[in-house]
Amino acid sequence: MHAFSHQPHWSRLAAIALLAWLEFLQNGLLNFASSQVMGGVGAGPEEFSQAAMVYALCAVVALFNHQWCVERFGTRRHLQASILLFALGALLAGAATSPAAFIAGRAVQGLGGAAFFTAARLEVTQLPPAKRGLGLVAFGQALLLGSALGPLLGGVLLQAYGWRALCWGILPLLLPAWWAAGQLPLRPPTHRPAHYPTWTFMLLLAAAFLLQWLIQQTPYQLFAHPRWLAGLAAAAVVAFLLFRAAHRRQASDRRRWRPLRRPGYGMGLLGYSCCYLLVSANSYILPMLSVQALGFDLPTSGMLLSVSYLAGIAFALLYAKLLLKGKAPGLTETMACGCLLLAGYGWLMSGLNGEATLGRVAAILLLNGGFMSLFIMAVAQSAFRDIAPAAFGRAYQAKNIVRQVSISAGVSLASVFMQARNALHYSRLSERFSWNSPQFLDSLHQLRQFMPDLSDTQRLGVLAGELARQATLVSCLDFFRLESWIGLALAACLLAAKKTG
Repeated sequence: MHAFSHQPHWSRLAAIALLAWLEFLQNGLLNFASSQVMGGVGAGPEEFSQAAMVYALCAVVALFNHQWCVERFGTRRHLQASILLFALGALLAGAATSPAAFIAGRAVQGLGGAAFFTAARLEVTQLPPAKRGLGLVAFGQALLLGSALGPLLGGVLLQAYGWRALCWGILPLLLPAWWAAGQLPLRPPTHRPAHYPTWTFMLLLAAAFLLQWLIQQTPYQLFAHPRWLAGLAAAAVVAFLLFRAAHRRQASDRRRWRPLRRPGYGMGLLGYSCCYLLVSANSYILPMLSVQALGFDLPTSGMLLSVSYLAGIAFALLYAKLLLKGKAPGLTETMACGCLLLAGYGWLMSGLNGEATLGRVAAILLLNGGFMSLFIMAVAQSAFRDIAPAAFGRAYQAKNIVRQVSISAGVSLASVFMQARNALHYSRLSERFSWNSPQFLDSLHQLRQFMPDLSDTQRLGVLAGELARQATLVSCLDFFRLESWIGLALAACLLAAKKTG
């Protein structure tokens, strides 16, 4: 038996946790401060979503080759190389002075960061059976903690050191991650590394790139160039089908993927996709609501946005306790409950106004934490319960590819949604921003009373800022209203499937 099996369990659990949280922490830092990062590198929302797209594309490439790298180099060496790539990407992104340089840095980070989540989860399966439950708890809590600390640390770092600290601030945390990688075995139980013909791999790369580009460009080009988008979609489908056919004929590991052809696993991937898409869209929208629309300062906003993930930790611990006692509800009921929490969260958030208090917003965010934990934990149980242990690595590899694509799609769709709604609401509100509008004249008169030292030109600037704030607020409320309907629709579909099944 490998010497790693005799290590103290606490060090193995610590290694799992230290590896699992890194990518979530870095992405949480950048999503929290998306507006500041865009301003720092001179990027627009489209270019920021392109950075998310490129990160996801490189992560998909790395994930597809994860098992090959582990079998060829060993878990420890593969992870240490990934940590170095992640550090290099952080340095490049933090030093960026243009959108292209920032996108390049995020691409390098995607190549490195993709390994952390998968390696940590697969390491849980190497624990003794009696300790796997504890390993899963450590793994899940580390993910939520990393997500919670993202906005919490982001607000402090951003105010004290500027947006570059959001990239460079992760570097000191890579030292304990290096230690964690050293706790893993130098070489795992070996297979012959899988062989993929180069042209087959290029087909996968083309399919992944075209899919990501399609997700990112569709909202911008749907009406202007519909034929171009249709051609792009057809090319993506053809590239994927050619890759699939070639993989079945020539890849040496094709038999290892066959156990994944199960309906339950396919539905689980769909559930994962929905969850990660909604969570990443939320992570993009919430900072806009907190800072730009409600006017909270950066540290306060960071504390506020971490509430969802801290609540998620509490919900996850409660659900795990019910599972251990055998009192947890069925998986469908748990997922439906999570969706209803999402619907309630969206409905309550859509009722906010410019005077919303910190306590009220924090209380509503507790529901979002409940949705994330309950839904994702039930989906994980449903997706992997029929997967044989020998096929688990491949199943989790595919699941994380879906996760990366969904996260990228969530950021892209949320940025486009906000641009479209902002343009609409700003245009409507601007109709009242006129000397012929009684409301405009009343507002200007009030400003003359409360700000007598300002000129009329300065007062107009104040009113223009308030106009932009109102447009952002109403656009955010539209997003949460849509999210409420999505939660209700998902719950209805789950309950209907339960009855028909």
